[in-house]
Amino acid sequence: MKIRKYSAGNTLWSLTEEGLESVVQQFSHPERKRRHYMVLDYQGGKVFIKSFLEKGLTGHVRHLFSPRGKIEFQIGSHLAFLGISTPRVLGYGAGKNTSAVVEEHIDGQSLVYAIQKTPDRDNLLILLADFLKQLKLKHVRHNDLHLDNILMHGDKLYLIDLHKTKIINRFNDADEMSNVTHALGMIYDDISDKERNVFFTHYGCNEKVRQVIEDRIRRLKINWVINKKKRAFRNTSVLRVSDGYIYLKGAESEASGEFVTHIKNDKKVRVELYSDHIRKVYRHQRRLKTAWENHVVLTYLGSSAVPRPYYMKLPILSSEGYIAMEDMGYKGIEFDRFLDGKYDGMNFVERKILIDSFTLFLQSLFRQRIIHRDTKGCNIFVLNDRHFILLDVEDIAFEEIREETLRRMLVQLNTTIPKRISIKDRLRFFLKLTSSVKIDKKRLFRDIVKASLESNIVYEGIGGLKIEQW
Repeated sequence: MKIRKYSAGNTLWSLTEEGLESVVQQFSHPERKRRHYMVLDYQGGKVFIKSFLEKGLTGHVRHLFSPRGKIEFQIGSHLAFLGISTPRVLGYGAGKNTSAVVEEHIDGQSLVYAIQKTPDRDNLLILLADFLKQLKLKHVRHNDLHLDNILMHGDKLYLIDLHKTKIINRFNDADEMSNVTHALGMIYDDISDKERNVFFTHYGCNEKVRQVIEDRIRRLKINWVINKKKRAFRNTSVLRVSDGYIYLKGAESEASGEFVTHIKNDKKVRVELYSDHIRKVYRHQRRLKTAWENHVVLTYLGSSAVPRPYYMKLPILSSEGYIAMEDMGYKGIEFDRFLDGKYDGMNFVERKILIDSFTLFLQSLFRQRIIHRDTKGCNIFVLNDRHFILLDVEDIAFEEIREETLRRMLVQLNTTIPKRISIKDRLRFFLKLTSSVKIDKKRLFRDIVKASLESNIVYEGIGGLKIEQW
């Protein structure tokens, strides 16, 4: 492969084809972005240029010896030699604290998107299994193999984002587990047991290896949440820190309206209504920290299960911190008050739709390992009679649903909605919700009934606080 050298501005380019000089001349890296991407026209087609900005002493030293653009070019060339499908690399560039790789543009979609949007996913999972077996055969460990780093074009998969990839002489079980665990991590909670069996059968591993992979996926998800929480108080791709505030990027000019009234004021929080947002002022920094961390994790997850946050005001000395968030009050009503006001007027079909919608909402949370530890009726908001969000974000935990957790949640819910909700509707909800959870349903039902009967029913009705006995 003949390499042509070309200088453009402060960047020295190493290119494999004539004509690329005019293409890379159009490219420049914005100083403040760690990564930058451009798709440019080239000889009737397109090329993709990705650049990296190195910051700090570690990044500067790494850049001197191993510019990431050059590494990705070298790895891409090696993978092509091995027969691994990846965009054809066309060159690289290196300048002051920046580097870039030039490669063929694949007009495809990420495999995670394809799997999420395709009803019949068996063929895609078989394609993934074959691709992972090929990486194992060729001793390729990607080190960041989430499915956004596999592109699908037609029926072919392409490996991208290669700068962390290693081609290992002695490829071992840990290398294989890294590839498989990262690949399945993004989709494992969304695919069915049948679809999981399709993948593992085609990939060809026994039950013991499958259990190891599933354990690693659990740890991977736990570590992902921990890492996102650590990033909740600094500048990231979704956050901006400025003058004692942490903003969700794009929300810097939102939530600036005038104070209207107090909604709630107790020993833990003060909730204030403004003309264009809600402020939740926390008495204790620990609860404020937890709430903001949870908001950030849910933002990275792309979840709409809670009100959209705008920014957090950091506490200073005696000044309390708060979170400014979307005002849901004009869009809906708390679940307990909703049931108190509407349940009696609902027919069978309307009640069934409500139960089905609420069940699907909770099941989607369980799949994402989102658990609310205070599932009272007043902590669930109903929008348009069939959509739901969770309040009190500080009480959210990111963990698998377990029988004891589910028991506590359902007892809380059972004793914070009106007594007149029929036994048939309560039972229909229980059976539908637990259909996707592997537990002893009879034992769980007995435990819920027993624990519920030991408490009064307490909820906020249309006319105020209500206390009822079974």
